[in-house]
Amino acid sequence: MLLLFFTLNASYSFAQGSITVTGTVTDNNSLPLPAVSVMEKGTQNGTQTDFDGKYTITVNSGATLIFTYVGMNPLEMSVDGKTVIDVAMENDPQALDEVVLVGYGKQKKISVVGAQSTIEPEELQLPVANLSSMLAGRVAGLTGVQRSGLPGYDGADIWIRGLSNISGGNSPLILVDGVQRSLSNIDPRDIASFTVLKDASATAVYGIRGANGVILIETKRGEIGKPEISVDYYEGVTQFTQVPDLADGVTYMELANEALVTRGQPARYSQQTIERTANNYDPLLYPNVDWIDEVFNDFGRNRRVSTNVSGGAEQAKYYVSLGYYDETGLFVTDGLENYDSNTKFQRYNFTSNLTVDITSTTEMHLGVQGYVSNGNYPNEPINGIFSQAMLVPPVEYPVMYPGGFIPGISPNGDLRNPYADVALRGYRSENKNQLYSNLRLTQDLDFLTEGLSLSGLFSFDVYNQQFTSRGKREPTYYVNQLYPYTEDGMLLINQTFEGDNNFLGYSNSNTGNRRFYLEASLNYDRSFGDHQITGLMLLNRTDYNDASATNLTDGLPFRNQGLAGRITYSYDQRYFVEANAGYNGSENFSPGNRYGFFPSLAAGWVISNEEFFEPLLETINYFKTLLSGKTRI
Repeated sequence: MLLLFFTLNASYSFAQGSITVTGTVTDNNSLPLPAVSVMEKGTQNGTQTDFDGKYTITVNSGATLIFTYVGMNPLEMSVDGKTVIDVAMENDPQALDEVVLVGYGKQKKISVVGAQSTIEPEELQLPVANLSSMLAGRVAGLTGVQRSGLPGYDGADIWIRGLSNISGGNSPLILVDGVQRSLSNIDPRDIASFTVLKDASATAVYGIRGANGVILIETKRGEIGKPEISVDYYEGVTQFTQVPDLADGVTYMELANEALVTRGQPARYSQQTIERTANNYDPLLYPNVDWIDEVFNDFGRNRRVSTNVSGGAEQAKYYVSLGYYDETGLFVTDGLENYDSNTKFQRYNFTSNLTVDITSTTEMHLGVQGYVSNGNYPNEPINGIFSQAMLVPPVEYPVMYPGGFIPGISPNGDLRNPYADVALRGYRSENKNQLYSNLRLTQDLDFLTEGLSLSGLFSFDVYNQQFTSRGKREPTYYVNQLYPYTEDGMLLINQTFEGDNNFLGYSNSNTGNRRFYLEASLNYDRSFGDHQITGLMLLNRTDYNDASATNLTDGLPFRNQGLAGRITYSYDQRYFVEANAGYNGSENFSPGNRYGFFPSLAAGWVISNEEFFEPLLETINYFKTLLSGKTRI
């Protein structure tokens, strides 16, 4: 589906005074910088520098350009009508101390040697119901396939670096605040960091659970200061990206006749039928229906409202947010039924994070998150409705007969009326609620040795859903083509399907699950001059119960437990060595094969721009001279 949204900011367009600006971006040693982001301030208009540090961008003559590059201080330059702007960027010393999420902890960004990517939280703040639907294209190596645009079911399948196996699950492990959870119903405004771990050196601490990659999400926490209140409102319009272009009735009949005649069979449709259909002689006897147009509206809408408040003092910090998301689908409704058959999805999110210093060396963090959602859909399966709209010929029968009689040609339900499926055969409501909770205690152990700490985490998550189905199947009718009208002009219709009933039935189902998670870890982080050493030893256990189990085996808790360890060493913030290992397993396997050991070893070093570009440029210049014929081997 195509998503258009409107915010309080006006959309951007080039003014009559737009100009094209070119230039070169270099570092403080006059070496070119490739892949520098060049953006026009306040817009989404931007570009990147090429290998030689050159860029070209068309902007308003009075615009301001923003230059950003990893490890460099951001730079702003006013255009003021200039067509050539060369800039020199300076190193950002604070970038070396930037902290990012890693498996079971945090590290300085410069010391991370595993393959991982991060997405800035601002990039995720789009008015969509499911985060997974907008991740593709934002992270290298991440693939997303969205199989439906139905509100509430528009999540995408996510794979990191392709499919890992043929028959098993290929989804990555998703951890929200350190606990395995879903990202489907998280309010983007509550996300503080979003990190994707890709290779074995980054995911080894998760053992077998990290085989398909890992996504780490951390929600926002309060900061010291006066209460800050934020409110955001989005309003959007949705429509199909592309609609199948179906043949009209006349084209369909001509092609059907041609297919039959070329195979030696008689034509199905007479020339009179084709002409009367083309002339709209009698739409009840000679219909010409575009079923896609009859089943779907041209536009839907969505909106999102988010509000949060944060603040705190030295001993206590808080972050509380409430969110509301509302989206209507594209299916039509009849308007005469005495029940709500609109396709729509509504969700209420809440997040609460409280951090308290119990003592000068003991910190407690309490997080409670969750959502309540309600979805309303046609009672007939969505795939079936779309299939019928594609399969039913445009000349088979009209949308409806006068008097509210539903057209239909088969007592077995073949070639069902798509309009009746979506608008006249009841509805299905889905109520879901999820509660996440986690309590973490961190004890500083500097009195034993500097840099040592102990942490414990307990989490309890519970999920419930209730589906209610109110369906009906009314009789269907078909016109007697030989005697379509009585002498006084009344339409003659014959019943083709008796129908189950004309009243809404009732059925419901309830299911859910709950998960307990325990974690204890010993952490070490200490510097000795140019040397820095960090260490982690962690024990965890998960208990998962499926409330929808129908037998003893499925009703048993699913348990996973294991150990994880990590040691890192860095020298002069330039040379890095990291060893990770995970040892975990599940009781679902036989006693002798329950556990596996997953080690990794990685090393890296930092190369300055001078060390990288000078030899490379010398090599390129040598070959340029060689090709020009001025140098002989």
